[in-house]
Amino acid sequence: MDFFPLFRSFYTFYSGIFSPAKIVETAKKCGINSPVLADRDGIYGAIKFYKKAKESKLNPLIGAEITHTTKDCSIFLVAKNIEGYSSIAKLITRRKLHTSEFDLEKETALECQSENLFALCSNPETIYLLLKNGAQKNSVFIRFSGSEKDDENGFKSSSIFDLRRVFAPLLAFEKATDFLTHKILKAVKHSPPEMFLESLAPPNAYSVKKYDVKGEFEELAQCNIEIPLGKFFLPIQAGNGENAKEKLKKLAFTGLAKRIKRITPNYVKRLSSELETIFKLGFEGYFLLVHQIAQFASEMNFFYLGRGSGASSLVSYCLFLTHVDPVKHNLYFERFLNPERKNLPDIDLDFSSVDRDFLIDKVISFYGEEYCSMISTHNTFSARSAFREIAKAFSIPEEEISEVARVLPHASFERLEKAIKLKPEAKKINFKEPPWRDVLKIARRVDGFPRHLSVHCGGLVISPFPLSKRTALERSAKGIPITQFDMFDVEDLGLVKIDLLGNRSLALLTEAVATIREETGETPPIFPPETTFEDKKTVEMISSGKTMGCFYIESPGMRQLLQRLNTRTFEELTAASSIIRPGVAESGMMETYIKRARGEEETKYLHPKLKEILSETYGVMVYQEDVLKVVSEFIGLSLSEGDLIRRAMSGKYRCAGEMEKLNRKFFEKGREKGVSEIVLSELWEQIRSFAGYAFCKAHSASFAQLSFQCTYLKAHYKAHFFSALINNCGGFYPTSAYIEEARRNGLKILSPDVNLSEENFRGRGNELRCGFFTLKGVKRHLIERLYEERGEGPFVSFSDFLLRLGGAYSTKEIEKLIFSGALDSFAPHRGELLYLLNISGGDGRKIREIEKKGVLFSYYPQRVLPSLKEAIKLSSAARKSFGDNRPLSLSELLEGERFSLGFCVTAHPLTPFLHWAERNGITLSKDLHKQEGKKVSLFG
Repeated sequence: MDFFPLFRSFYTFYSGIFSPAKIVETAKKCGINSPVLADRDGIYGAIKFYKKAKESKLNPLIGAEITHTTKDCSIFLVAKNIEGYSSIAKLITRRKLHTSEFDLEKETALECQSENLFALCSNPETIYLLLKNGAQKNSVFIRFSGSEKDDENGFKSSSIFDLRRVFAPLLAFEKATDFLTHKILKAVKHSPPEMFLESLAPPNAYSVKKYDVKGEFEELAQCNIEIPLGKFFLPIQAGNGENAKEKLKKLAFTGLAKRIKRITPNYVKRLSSELETIFKLGFEGYFLLVHQIAQFASEMNFFYLGRGSGASSLVSYCLFLTHVDPVKHNLYFERFLNPERKNLPDIDLDFSSVDRDFLIDKVISFYGEEYCSMISTHNTFSARSAFREIAKAFSIPEEEISEVARVLPHASFERLEKAIKLKPEAKKINFKEPPWRDVLKIARRVDGFPRHLSVHCGGLVISPFPLSKRTALERSAKGIPITQFDMFDVEDLGLVKIDLLGNRSLALLTEAVATIREETGETPPIFPPETTFEDKKTVEMISSGKTMGCFYIESPGMRQLLQRLNTRTFEELTAASSIIRPGVAESGMMETYIKRARGEEETKYLHPKLKEILSETYGVMVYQEDVLKVVSEFIGLSLSEGDLIRRAMSGKYRCAGEMEKLNRKFFEKGREKGVSEIVLSELWEQIRSFAGYAFCKAHSASFAQLSFQCTYLKAHYKAHFFSALINNCGGFYPTSAYIEEARRNGLKILSPDVNLSEENFRGRGNELRCGFFTLKGVKRHLIERLYEERGEGPFVSFSDFLLRLGGAYSTKEIEKLIFSGALDSFAPHRGELLYLLNISGGDGRKIREIEKKGVLFSYYPQRVLPSLKEAIKLSSAARKSFGDNRPLSLSELLEGERFSLGFCVTAHPLTPFLHWAERNGITLSKDLHKQEGKKVSLFG
């Protein structure tokens, strides 16, 4: 082969067509033994490309095109070895994080001095600067690419510099048939098209013919990069003269003394055994790292929840990473760690979203941006997004695009035909004729291509060496550094990933506790979580299913299940949150569990040994841990080996061949243990049907703790609970549903008020005051001006309010404020305010003149703002109506509130229809239990 192709993958966003795997497939087919990945300003797909090429027995070379920050020129780099790979990652990181300071030629030249890197360039000025800044001559190639501009520059450079030349075309796709897709993608980003493999037959190649470029790239093709995969790099040092094992052991036993009042031998034995496994696997540094982060959170007084299988560990419990006692609640460490584990453990920590952001800043600051960053996610084209982008490139009007896009599936084009059949409006669109036929053809092709990076929801990577030795970094839209690799590549590199996740219910907990402390000076007794397990009001609320708004137990199905089970204990709630999941529910065992729990069916066991294993769950396998116990007892595997079976059977890892092996092993071992074929068959069917969907008991238990804490707040501090719930965007339901739930719980809902409301809802006593954040159609500028003016003193009249805003409003915005009730204090009713707004055009001066005549008035109730009682005189004249400014009807009031707030404050939205319902024999939902067995009519 007389040329040295550089492959551009689809990680050069909106340009390349090749996936990393397709590059490898194409290279192998074309006899290219050392394919080069050379994306623009990125190595996003490098690990995927590297792994796939190694699997295919090829020699993967990593390169990149580094672009100038201000000029239209670039340098292609190819790593000679792992040090050269690190140099490329470092240069991209500098280019992305420090754009204004980045000097392409100078910084590239410095990296080329070590002879670990080759630079390919055609531009004579760029080559001159490279050499001037110290680049080794044998590290720089004059590049010809097949494009006229590059090759003319290459010819000029050849006449100036005594350097080797190479024909290195940039290949963005394989076949001419892909050219249209490539061209349209480039059109979206307004970039010139590149080349494809079929156009580069050497005898016809433009560069070869005109400039007589000979193959001088042997040294390039002999590059060799060995990226260490599968090895762990733990960043933490024990310090204080201790090694990491000694430090972890000391912390664990100190924590045990704090956690357990009476330490029994089984705790000591369990803790020692867990530490032994952790040390054997070399994971002590990981636990110390997570402990360090948890310490930061504790020092900042942040609430957090350790969850997932990590809650099965007594070490985690003693380090205060998790809060469920795994010995007391019979949680199996082997579900979390076993001696055969090959990857790092995963302890997820949940925080409120606000606290999480502060904590991430703290961690990055502590370790330094060079060693710590967030992990990226590679956002890809879905069916709709692909369709939209491609349709824009066809210059189709936005209205037409939106109309057609509505009938497309959100996910993949695989379900396109089904989606079209299900939507009647799709019949109006002819997808078999231009332009939609052509748009769909291209959109299908790019479906699943990466579009851009975003920040992983909580993944943080921490390294003992500068991250740019292994991955390039760039800055996210929020300004924080993120890896160019996704979480899977980061894990392949052996870098430590810590998940710090946002949890709305922890935000609820944080805010509610803060407002309760502010009002009462006391902290609600919800710490530790066990203190809520025996609380009578909390238990009654859970058992009756009145848990709307409470973490993890508020869905209709879950609330019904809580009632059916009469759930009253922590253990019962842990089981309830697991049996509702698909695995147990779809197997029919959920109903079996319910009947047995209610005493409606006798608890039976397939085998006497199952009584000891499954007595807590009435003979039903509910948790993933149950799989471990059953295979351990019945076929003689250790709990560690049992977890390997569980993992192999889970939806994430399941494959038909592996399942067949497991099936044979299960039956062979079971027969050796003397278990009957019938019992083995039934057990296998239960395991097979639900193992992939079952829940980890430790995870359920962690969530159940937070469920109890939230329910306790709802039972005892209703106003604070609901204000925090709504302020943190609730959970399963919209704000309107939580408003009605608050009303059902005896709270009085108060409208927003320009003198009393803040941004958020506020709960006091038995009242819930609406905040401004739910106002629709009112600009932020108006609210900020309102706060500013209110700081100088309360608004005393409608005209005072408008005049002090200084024209920073529209009449539509004032109308929204009136409908919301925010101006109720300025008139007897909203109809009067609306009429006045209408006749004055929103002019505060005209309104002031009318107020002076005494027809309309300034009014603020004494009970709300006592300081105004002397300033404001209420006269009978002030209560007279002006013209036809009649009070709004209840229906109008409620419609106005829905229009401006999205929910009703004055009453339930169906209140105006209650008399009609009674006259027509309609049954209300609260009376349904009285009509059992009868046919009824409902409305809503």
